[in-house]
Parts: sequence; structure tokens; C-alpha cells
Amino acid sequence: MINIICGKKNRGKTAKIESIYAEEKQGDGFITRKIFRGPTFCGYEIIRLSTGESMAQSLKSELFPAGEVPFYTRGPFAFFREGFAFADQIINEIILNRTSPVFIDEIGPLELQGKGHHECFKKIIQTERTIYFTVRDWCLDEVISFYSMRKYSIIRV
Repeated sequence: MINIICGKKNRGKTAKIESIYAEEKQGDGFITRKIFRGPTFCGYEIIRLSTGESMAQSLKSELFPAGEVPFYTRGPFAFFREGFAFADQIINEIILNRTSPVFIDEIGPLELQGKGHHECFKKIIQTERTIYFTVRDWCLDEVISFYSMRKYSIIRV
């Protein structure tokens, strides 16, 4: 069963997926958490739920390391290739170990362009496992259509 956690920006989608993971007491996946330097919001990191391991996913473009080439850019953010490779590794291990449920935070505009977590998300939804993922409300219908989802439930936050 696919469970879609949907809401506006900064409305608690990540907190909701974390709380469901804590209630389930099983499964694995990743969340994206905001990175701050003092009070300044800088970007996002990917955190594996089962281990707490983390890796930078994105930084505001002006904070991206000089001399490094971003994997993607979107809006004010530059994305690290290693962050997406880390997420792919998590999903590949989940598939290999037949882990369920699966938690993914978040699917959105990059994936709708065939980028970001697109490949690993496509793989995991084909496994017919219980999946929880987050999406912003403005692209919910497009994500459902893009991935040809037929059976799903929506959890609004």
C-alpha cells in the first residue's frame, strides 16, 4: 500500500513521516532535514532512519563549495551527487533485504523531471511494499499521475 503524506511547505510532513516510523518500529528509509548555521537556513541533509547516518543533499547556491559542480540546481539550491547516491544506496539495501515499510521524504519537482530520487522511487513502488512518502500538496496530482499510482491513501498535514 502506498501512503502519501501531503501538505504545504513547512507544515510537518517530515515530522509526520518520522512519527509513523517511530510508531511502526520497523522498516527503513530516509528523511530530509533542514541544515542551519546558527539561525541561517543553509540547505538539506538526508538522514537514514534506521541508523541516523546523514549526508548533505543540497545547499543554497551561494554556500555551495567553490570548485565543486552541483549535480542539479533548482531554485535557490545546488544539489550534491553524493546525497542522491546515498539515498539510492538506502533504497537498494531496502529492496535487497526485503525491508518494509519504506519511508521516503520527499518526492517532488526534481523527480517529475526524472531526476533526484526518481529512479530509486520508481524501483521501490514496483516492489509492492508498504511505502510512506511525502509530497507538497501543489504537485500531489502530478506525482500520482506521473508514477501511475492506482491504490494509495493520502495523509494530509
